[in-house]
Parts: sequence; structure tokens; C-alpha cells
Amino acid sequence: MPDPGFRVLGLLQVRGSEPVVVTARRQQVVLALLLLNGNRVVPLEVLLDALWGPEPPATARAQVQTCVSALRRALAKAGLGERISARGSGYCLDLAPGELDLHEFEALVARGRAARRPEEARAAFREALALWRGEPLTGIDSGVVRAHQVRIAERRVEVLEDCLDAELELGLHREVVGEISVLTEEYPLRERFVLQLMTALHRCGRRVEALAAYRAVRRRFVDELGLEPGVALRELHQDILAGSSDTPASGRAVPRMLPARLPYFTGHERLLAALRRGLTDDGPGAAVVTVLTGRGGAGKSAVAAEAAHRAAPAFPDGVLYARLADEDAADVLARFLHALGVPAAGIPDDLDGRAALYRSVLAGRRVLTVLEDAASLARVTPFVADARGCRLLVTTCARVPALPGVAVAELDVLDGAEGVELLSALVGEDRVTAELSDAVELVELCGGLPVAVTAAATHVAARPGRTLAQAVARLRAEGDRIGRLGAGVRAAVGRGLADVPAPARDLFARLALLPAGSWAGWAATALADAGPAEAADALESLVDARLVDVAGARYRLPSLTRLLALEMLAAQPLDARSAASRRLFGAWLHLTDEVRGAEAGRAPRTPVVADLGDRGTWYDRESAGLLAAVRQAADAGEPGYCAELALAVADLAGARGRHADWRESGETALRVVVPAGDRRAEAALERSLGELAVRESRFADAAGRITRALTAGEQAGGVSWDELVRQVLAGVDRARAAMPASPVSPVGVPGEPAAGNRTASPRIALGRNQFELAADRAQPDGAPRSVARAGHRRLPRPRPISWRRESEYPEEA
Repeated sequence: MPDPGFRVLGLLQVRGSEPVVVTARRQQVVLALLLLNGNRVVPLEVLLDALWGPEPPATARAQVQTCVSALRRALAKAGLGERISARGSGYCLDLAPGELDLHEFEALVARGRAARRPEEARAAFREALALWRGEPLTGIDSGVVRAHQVRIAERRVEVLEDCLDAELELGLHREVVGEISVLTEEYPLRERFVLQLMTALHRCGRRVEALAAYRAVRRRFVDELGLEPGVALRELHQDILAGSSDTPASGRAVPRMLPARLPYFTGHERLLAALRRGLTDDGPGAAVVTVLTGRGGAGKSAVAAEAAHRAAPAFPDGVLYARLADEDAADVLARFLHALGVPAAGIPDDLDGRAALYRSVLAGRRVLTVLEDAASLARVTPFVADARGCRLLVTTCARVPALPGVAVAELDVLDGAEGVELLSALVGEDRVTAELSDAVELVELCGGLPVAVTAAATHVAARPGRTLAQAVARLRAEGDRIGRLGAGVRAAVGRGLADVPAPARDLFARLALLPAGSWAGWAATALADAGPAEAADALESLVDARLVDVAGARYRLPSLTRLLALEMLAAQPLDARSAASRRLFGAWLHLTDEVRGAEAGRAPRTPVVADLGDRGTWYDRESAGLLAAVRQAADAGEPGYCAELALAVADLAGARGRHADWRESGETALRVVVPAGDRRAEAALERSLGELAVRESRFADAAGRITRALTAGEQAGGVSWDELVRQVLAGVDRARAAMPASPVSPVGVPGEPAAGNRTASPRIALGRNQFELAADRAQPDGAPRSVARAGHRRLPRPRPISWRRESEYPEEA
């Protein structure tokens, strides 16, 4: 291990090509805080508070600048380069991996807690403890620094406890009994040290001393705190009294195999409390197996580890841990039996034999077993023991039913507040507070998945100069968001995909053709290249694998999962994607025909079975998907489907007064129908948008559209539009009748509009004349529409009214 250049685990020391002497109090405080927050910005306000408290002098900022300048010069002189930089309203000291002894300590501790064998854990813990040269930051006079000193010192005590557990597990009770005796004197209220001392003394054959140690700690607890010792101590005392806590033949101690607690764990407090209660409940009907389920990347491992750490004191005979995704069940059982004191020669070769021995060994003990990444409950059956007080905590992505003796807890993604809290723990509260809106958006772009938020935060934390706004901009583009978040996020989001059948994987990719949000199950039937029953089975496979969420009677793809589906869709053959899109468009047309009560159009329909519910409100429920289908048909170059979908929207949206949907779909369809040369569809769309313009009293726009509809209809051939024009003219009559009359009608020329209508009536008259000219053109035999308007036939056939944007009609704005 290289010698760290910056040391805080003892006297503050800095070493480069030569030692850096820092004796001035202010420089010591500033340097200490910069090191303790290495690679993170320390706000100026924190430095001022650490140096002077709540009332800094007027020159405080200048004095901090002087301290920082002096430290920069000292570090540069020692060959350590430009380490301290001003960032925003604070300062940051850049550190490379292994340069700070505190960072090296934490890395070794993490290695020890992740070790699978106690000898590896012990080596890492002892190496970490060897870095300590006394109390951290000895002699620095600052209340803020002292708070850090207390926190760091507490970490050392926790590591000592973990190290002693590993050494007791290795049968080194004689070697450590003296050290534990000293620690119990130094920390008389830490029950774990007393538990270790009693265990070591008893295994050394010093049963009386072990019982005396318990009596001493109990007296102290009762006298000073008015409390009894914890459950673990009381049960060990009873076991020693009963003589039932003899040392196993291998000399192994109580296994503690849990991975390290995450230092940045946040949120889920209610769930953690419920898990702890369930794991430690010994009442009648208590669940023997607790299952924590949720989608990949939701943080099940972190929550399970935290819950197990909190419940561990209630399991004095040990905590076992394994990842079933990494090991065979038989191998895991062999490792557990070895940790529980069974010699290798006594472990059977077959799975059933190991499971039976495992259940026998657990009899009469209180052991918590944690199994991660179980593909199903069937995988954990060999680990279920009937022993009173033993519990099994399992994490899985599979959907698990609540069975007798099995408690199921659902882990959801982080909400906005929880996601921002996790982000703050990883990159610093100051950075998040300064860019709070960007922090919220970053959590949203990560879909609230802790694994994605952690990946994004790690990227930012490793680049102190990068802002959250830059991180958001980097993730905003959907095309490569999962790739930018990293392989770990991709693996977590797609977990379970390899286990579903091939038809379900194909369907998963095609579900990306549906818009974000919820959708009905019939959509899967349309997208799957299979029958209704097979499509339903494929969809249920995706639901069971946590790749599709169920929202009431509808379904949805989580945001990051949808991006993965888009990637897979792009990899499918073009003809397969196009066929799936056409089936989806045909299904939409089939349903709109049912809702409207008649089939209208030539595009092929895709029959699907769907519960339409209240047909009057069907469009309100499905409008997002139907509008998306119009846009997708346009993008896919399917003018026939696009036009018919847009006309269906016109009917349904018009009935609900949703004119914006009508306009958007019609104009979208026109943009692909006109270049495709489908004059019949163009005429229908222009006629539809003309009717919309009449409803909105945009009469000049309506006249232009109807004229273009007539022209397109004539060019299409064999189409009589007289009745359609009559319908639009009826709309004009209704609009004219709806115009308010003047409350006072002065005497004037008959037929002249009243004063209250002097603005509106000329516009209506203009619109009618244009419509009547257009209507005469619609007669197939050239005959006038009526005798009353026969005079119009003497006028020359007008040229089509040119299209002008609505903004070019200021009188109608």
C-alpha cells in the first residue's frame, strides 16, 4: 500500500517531496476541512463558521483567502501542484485515489466487509486499522472539525467490532480476549464488545468470567440507564448458563457475512421499520420468509442489507449472506455450513443432504439468512428452516404471491424528494441546493431508479468542475441515455429479459412503438406477431419479469425500460417493425370504428378484443395513444393509415370539443398525404379542417380549405362533394345565427346589419359568397344548386382560393 501523502488519522500531516509544516490554527482548520471534503466544494460559510463561529469579523473573507493562498504555496513548494481551486462561493482540494489515509481506510473497510472468507476480511480490517496513528486531527481547535473527529472515531470502533467478529469466526478467541477486555473498559456501553468478550471467555473455558462480564454490564445498564441489556446479550447469558453455547468442533465463531452498509443510504424508512419488525417478530403467525421484490435497479440489495444490519442484534448466532445469481445453491449451502462450524469432511456432496444438515445445524439457534437475486421462491426452498427464531430475507425481481409464512414487501422507485436526498448524499448538499431544479430533472431522467441516480451522481462527483445542469443536458437525449448511465444501469434495467421466452422479447421491443404512459392490453395483441392467447402470455411474461408495470387495468413501460425497448426495436428487421406498426394502426382504426358505430375507410383493420367502457368518454382515455399513432403513421410514411386515423380523431375529438387535437392530427396527415398524391384523402382532410374552421368562426380559412377540398376531389375523380359542402354551409348558418344581436335596433336599411354586428356580419357574408361559389362547382352535371342561387352559374368558375396562414387574416384573428 503506498504511503498516503495526506494524513488525518492522527496529527494532520502533508508530505510531498518534502514535509509541509502547517502550524497556524486557521490554516490547520481550513486544510482539515478541505481534506475531509476531498474533491468536494467546501462553502466559504462553512469555513467562516469553523474558524470564528456565528460572528466572524469583518475581515473574515480576506483572512480565509490569505490562508488558502498560503496553503497553495506550501503545497506547490512540496511538489504537490495546484491542488486548491476556488469554485463558486467556496474552495475544493483535489485528491487522487489513495492520497488521503481516510479514503484508504474506507476502501479497505469496504473490501473487508465484502470479503467472502473471514481470513480475507480480517486482513483488510487489520490493514485499515493500522493506518491510525492516534485520535483523528489531534489538537485542531474548531467545533466543526471536532464533529468530524467524533464521526471518524466512531467509524474506527465499528471496524474494530467487525474485525473482532472475523477473528472470533476464525477461532482466534485466545488471541483477542485481552484486546476485547481493554475495549470493554474503554467503551463500557457498547454491547457488541461485551458480547464478543463473553463469547471469547466462554470459548477459552473461562465460563465464570464470561458470566461475571454479563453481570457487570447489566449492573451498569440498570444503574446508569435504567435499562436491561439487549436481547442478544441476555440470550447469550442464558445459553452460557445452560451450557448450550459450546464452541463448535471447528472453533468457529458466530458468522457475520453481511456486506458493508452503504455510507450514503437514504430513504425507505417506513419500509425498513416494517422489515425489521417482521424479521424480529416471534409472535404466533410470524413470517419465516420475508421477500423484498421490485424491478431491477430499484435498490433491493441496499435496502435488504440495511434492514439486515438493523435486525442483526436480534440474531446472536449469526447472519449469513449470499447472492444466488453468482453461486449454485449447493455451493452456498456448503459455505454456510462451514461458517456455522461444520468441518469440510462433514458436509454432504448432494444438495438435499446439505439442505438437511443445514436445517439440523440451525435447530436451537437464532440465525438470519439473506439471499439476494433469487430467480424465484423455488430457488430458496433449501434454505428455509423450521428452527424457532431463524429468519430468511430474500430479494427478487419476480412477482411473488403472499403465501402462508411468507411476507412480501414491494420496493418502488424513489420519489422526487428521495432521489434528491440520495443525490445530495453522493455529490454534496451544497451542489444540489445550488442547482435544485436541475437535480430534480436529473432524478426524473433516471426514472427514480437508485442505480441510475447513483451512476449519474458518481459521474458528477468524479468531475468537480461539472455542474448538474451539464449532467442533465448529457442525459436529456433519449437515444443514448442508458449508454451514458453505464453498463451497470443497462444490466439492472434489462434484468430478467434473458429469462423470458423469445416471443416475449420481441413483444418487449415492439412495445416501444406505444407512447410513454399507460396503454390497454389489446395493444400487445396488435404488436405481437401471434394469436391473442400467445400475445397475452408474452405480455404476462414481461409483467412477471418486472419489465412491464401494471397500472390498474392498463400497462406501462417504466421510462428507462422503454429506452431499452427502443434500442431493441431499432435492432429488429425493418419489415418486422413496419408490419407491427401497420397492425397497431389497423387496431386503432378497428376500435375507432366500433366507438363511432361504422367503418369508414379503406385501410386494413386489425381486429382486437377490447373493453371500450363508456364509449362517450373512450376518446378521453385513449387520446394520447391515438394522436401518437397519427404522428407515427406520418413518420413511418403510411399516408393511408395516417389520413384515416386523423379523420377518426376529427370525429371523436370534435364530439368532445377538443379542437386542438382535431387540428393537430389533420395538419399532420396533410403533410404526408399531399406529397404522396392521395387526392381523395387530401380532399377529406381539407374538408374536415374546413369544418373545424367554421366551428371556430375562421371563415376565410374555412373557404380556402373547402375550395382545395373540391379541387382535390375533382382531381380524384368520381366524387360528389355537394352534400359535404351543404354540411359545412349548415355550419356557417349555425355560426351566423349564434352571432349576438344589438340590444337596440335603430331604423335603417332593411337587411343592413345592426350596430352590434357591424364587425361580424361582413365577414360572414364574405364567407358565404365564397362557400356558395365553391358549392356550385361541386354539381357533377353543372346544374345550379337551387333556383334561388342559379345566378351564380353565370359567374366564371373561380380559381381555388390560395392557402394563407391564419395570421394573414388580421380581421379574423
